[in-house]
Amino acid sequence: EVSTLLNTVLSITSSMHATVDASHSELVRTRESIDQLRGELQQSREWMQQDPLTGMQNRRGMEIALGRELARARRSGSALSVAMLDIDHFKKLNDTYGHPAGDCALVHLCDIAKSILRESDIMVRYGGDDFLLVLPETDRNGTLLVIDRLKVVVQKTPLIYEGSRIALSFSAGVAQLQAGENPAALVLRADRAMLQAKSAGRDTIRQAEA
Repeated sequence: EVSTLLNTVLSITSSMHATVDASHSELVRTRESIDQLRGELQQSREWMQQDPLTGMQNRRGMEIALGRELARARRSGSALSVAMLDIDHFKKLNDTYGHPAGDCALVHLCDIAKSILRESDIMVRYGGDDFLLVLPETDRNGTLLVIDRLKVVVQKTPLIYEGSRIALSFSAGVAQLQAGENPAALVLRADRAMLQAKSAGRDTIRQAEA
């Protein structure tokens, strides 16, 4: 009877161990599935915030990034500036060489900008041939230096498209975050300054009015 009882106990114990092992394996698989879903969700969010042509942030991504950087600047008391860029005579480029050349020009500008900007800086394809640069911990003078350097490098690095050398330039407007200003107002001031640069003859930089 004792032997039978021991066998019964061992059988029950083995069954319990098997159940625990199965439950643990199922839990591991569940966690792996959740981690995979989280990764896919994060990737989908990034795709929704990214311009498919240039790989830069899109308008949706800009709203999130600019809001985050503005809040950080408020907390730390550091400067925050933006610059709106518009490629000069972009329509003429498309009409002369075709829209694929225009797409290459956009990518070309972004590649040059990435080689100059810091890792913390953010470049946004604002629309068409307009780009917004978000420069954390940078005042207006520092931003002017960055944009001027970018302008010089762009001028010295023409786009090579199907054997043709296409010279590029851009007009830019620069604005520094003011006390109590929201992201939309900051971007609007930079955009107005960029329009002033275009009205002044293009290939130039203008500072936003206070």
